[in-house]
Amino acid sequence: MEFLHAKNVHCIGLGGIGVSAVARFFVSKGAKVSGSDRADFDQAKELKSRGIKVFTKHDAKNLPAQTEAVVYSSAVPEDNPEFVLAKQKGLPMFEYAEALGEIMKGKYGIGVSGTNGKTSTTAMLGKILEADKKDPMVIVGGKVPGWDANLRLPVSPRTALGKELFVAEACEYRRHFLKLSPKVIVLTNIEAEHLDYFRDIEDVKDAFSEYVGRLPKDGFLICNADDKNVSEVSKNTKAKKVSCSLKKKTADAFATNIRYEKGNQVFRVFWKGKDLGDFRIGVPGIFNVMNALEAIAAALALRGKPESAKAALAKFHGTWRRFERVGKSGKTVVISDYAHHPAGVGATIQAAKELYPGKKILFVFQPHQKDRTLKLLNEFAEVLKKADDLVLSEIYEVAGRNETAKKVSSLDLVSEILKLRDINIAYGASLKETEKILRKMLPYYRAVVIMGAGDIYQIAGSLVK
Repeated sequence: MEFLHAKNVHCIGLGGIGVSAVARFFVSKGAKVSGSDRADFDQAKELKSRGIKVFTKHDAKNLPAQTEAVVYSSAVPEDNPEFVLAKQKGLPMFEYAEALGEIMKGKYGIGVSGTNGKTSTTAMLGKILEADKKDPMVIVGGKVPGWDANLRLPVSPRTALGKELFVAEACEYRRHFLKLSPKVIVLTNIEAEHLDYFRDIEDVKDAFSEYVGRLPKDGFLICNADDKNVSEVSKNTKAKKVSCSLKKKTADAFATNIRYEKGNQVFRVFWKGKDLGDFRIGVPGIFNVMNALEAIAAALALRGKPESAKAALAKFHGTWRRFERVGKSGKTVVISDYAHHPAGVGATIQAAKELYPGKKILFVFQPHQKDRTLKLLNEFAEVLKKADDLVLSEIYEVAGRNETAKKVSSLDLVSEILKLRDINIAYGASLKETEKILRKMLPYYRAVVIMGAGDIYQIAGSLVK
């Protein structure tokens, strides 16, 4: 039985954004889909409405007798009762990245990778290809307006490249992107990340180097020429290199004259020396200009039209939890952002300050994973000291990462920040306490920016309600 032809699929870790996209994909093919997670989760109700049988705890009884294939999240431990039973039965089992690799087979794959910016760049590129009538399939790490949450299915795939286009967010964690076989790689940036798995930045670069080294000669590597680590890794490819820069006029894609107009970022784009005029995006932050530039470059390399890119990006106002304007609490704008690495947190703080110059902004951060917080404590302190007013919530512990043994708290981060700069910091020992603190502080701010990859986003929804 081929994985893609399975008629009965069970998903372990269905609450994970990637696994849920695979579940939606199989439903669209007419398969019977079931799935579980360790607790109730945001998408559960909507997935149930699709006919997916959803369980909100793990139990061997959840695994249907007729199951033909199992898809599981990388966060699922090997002693999970459903995982154990599926293995005993000898069922074909696919970790999320392996499932993604199976879906990519036979398609013209585009993998969007990097430490930060993957989700926004994937969504931007998908929207450009959609506007260009390339009708791509897209799987992205966040919900995108106008799509089936984080999945876009092709209507009638036609492309001058002869194969169906498939754009996927490709993550470096545990070298997962090596399970994919893209013809195009978009490489946003490379930082020291996932240090619970990688030894150091050199180990991270080795993984990316192997990844780009697998590109075929007739493929493309769309790379951020302003990132030193990306430039280094890019040397290891035989594919055609397409450079993107906000600094070097000699790059294939170059953006300049970046400014804000009526809440949008506007920038002028040059493609291989030719002036394509002004482009605009509805999301702040210089990093989003680079994300957009790489999406434009990828689309143009695939024979897309500049006008399609302009039209698509002018309507782009972000994705779920990527500088997402959730609404207002009184007169205060509530923004939710997935930033969880020092580079991302720093970029989000800078973007908010650019968008609301001279206004009072309250920043809220929930560190994600004890191991990351411990290893990058100084780096987090350096970027968070730039937030004049800050609320730190206790660290979100990640399932399957052996977190409990590590002795670190958000209070340690408070101490490190105050050593560097005397700023206004409050600490919430729990989500409930953090929300209570926020409600008292909110009326004094123009905006509140809530950052983190854990469950801190729930506060944003609660404040707006």
